[in-house]
Amino acid sequence: MKLASYALNQPGSVQYAICADECLLHFKEEQLTPKQRADHESNKDLIAFLQVASIAMSKPGDRVALYDRFAGEPWRSALERYLALYAKLGLTTIRFEDLQFHPRDDFYQPLVETPPPSDLVSVFLLSGTNEHLRADPAAAEVSRVVNSKMSLARDARQFGIPVPESLVLARGDIEGEEARAFLARHGQHVMLKVMGLSGSRNVTAIHSVEEGAAYLAEYQEDVDILLQQRLPDAGFTEMTVDLRIDPESVAITNVRQILFLNGLWIGNFISDTLTLTAEQQAALIRVGEYVRSKGYVAPEGLNCGIDFFVGDDAAEEPIFIIEINARWTGGLMPAELVKRLGAGSPGAVAVVDTVSVSRFGDYLAFIEANLYDRGRSFAMAPVGFSPYGPEVDGDQRVYVWHLVFGDLAAFRAAKDAALGPEQLAATASVVLPSYLQ
Repeated sequence: MKLASYALNQPGSVQYAICADECLLHFKEEQLTPKQRADHESNKDLIAFLQVASIAMSKPGDRVALYDRFAGEPWRSALERYLALYAKLGLTTIRFEDLQFHPRDDFYQPLVETPPPSDLVSVFLLSGTNEHLRADPAAAEVSRVVNSKMSLARDARQFGIPVPESLVLARGDIEGEEARAFLARHGQHVMLKVMGLSGSRNVTAIHSVEEGAAYLAEYQEDVDILLQQRLPDAGFTEMTVDLRIDPESVAITNVRQILFLNGLWIGNFISDTLTLTAEQQAALIRVGEYVRSKGYVAPEGLNCGIDFFVGDDAAEEPIFIIEINARWTGGLMPAELVKRLGAGSPGAVAVVDTVSVSRFGDYLAFIEANLYDRGRSFAMAPVGFSPYGPEVDGDQRVYVWHLVFGDLAAFRAAKDAALGPEQLAATASVVLPSYLQ
């Protein structure tokens, strides 16, 4: 079967099969440390809202696989409400009958037992968990290379890719002279990165090699690590784009500003008002050409995300590439939804948040009452949800993912009145920089 992280808007039929594959791209499951295992399980929970969002991206004739937990209540009824909300937004998607329910911990097995009739199978990432579904055994190794922070650091100069000063080491060398000199050179402002997971779960700031050694204590001695110059918070903005990679071209399909809460990614600001200089665009295209040269390419077009920093001083026009995500990204589908709704200007915030399971129906009613149109002071659109979520002070929550358009203060006031201040706290905390307000 033809399986890859295909770009959206394919003309042929697509089987969407999105699962949490990142950690097992670089590590075998039996090698995972306790922290990696906990992060991997958490990522499985969160990836479910991309499964639901795949429905919004679908068209008649496609199929979407979800965790089998979605087949039970209240999640089955919630899926029906999401389909109805997508229809109200004018999206022409698959029917409920085109949904499939797969086991969470053996997600791809149904595709092995019954190969889908679709033209393409679109996955989040080509990894060790799904390489048996694809005829090309070299494709997984290509995925490992182009998704490696270490490969980027080693290759950047040769391909003219601007990156912060970086040093690749084995984990056992973290307290060596080379690492000590690197930290001294950068005034103890250094990021320590390990392969594995997105959303900053595998990244931490360190101020000494001893601090780095403590963070890495549970890893194997030969695991590669990356030390990278930490850019100052003042003067730089963290951004991301998605690229479409095909044999003839590399194209930027969207531009987003990254939103964080307590150091973790919670979403993006998506808007046509976010622009890049010609120099910055050229640097991003070179990154796409780099991953294509490594074999990450398909005639149908593959998706590739790039995280980067831009300098706030427009006269300087600097750009520093931080990470390549040769896969689907967390902002790809909301960015496409904003585009399909014709809402690129002034744009929207896309946020991952939580709501009490007992208030989930009220949350969906709140979205429906404020469903996107241009005439409102604020409006919303559903992106997806997960049937898993954290427990907060005895209150079981569900992960939700949505777009908010317009006046964020008006959203907060209406949300507090309808749902209470304890619901959707992350979305309510979003404050855009003054130049975006």
